[in-house]
Amino acid sequence: MGLLGALAGLLGFEAEAVIEQIKEQAVAFSVIGLFAVIAVVFLLIAADIGLTAWIGPLWAAIAIALAAIVIALVIFIALRVQMAARQRRRAEQRRQTESTAMATAALTVLPELLENPLVRNVGVPVAIYAALLLFAPKRKK
Repeated sequence: MGLLGALAGLLGFEAEAVIEQIKEQAVAFSVIGLFAVIAVVFLLIAADIGLTAWIGPLWAAIAIALAAIVIALVIFIALRVQMAARQRRRAEQRRQTESTAMATAALTVLPELLENPLVRNVGVPVAIYAALLLFAPKRKK
């Protein structure tokens, strides 16, 4: 903690003040969460009382349970879509990083390869032809 305190002092804030603020926020959000749970419970009780008067006690409980299941499924599907999008972004980032690393490695080795006359006279034209075949637009027949 000594190094962290010295570093925090250099950056212009005290670590103890930050830790105290985090503790206060944790307590405040815990109390807010507790009262939010109490509010949800009373809303469910009110919904049960209202539905019991309207459709009966058994169907009221079933309706509340089905509503909870539908809400849970919607949240589950939304989270799955979000996770899939995050995985696609990470895979795209990984592909970009790999292609950048390959290009950097190729550019690093290129001057050494071009010193060899065989590579310069045969390899370069073959590489250009291969690049044209790979990147040229396909003709429709």
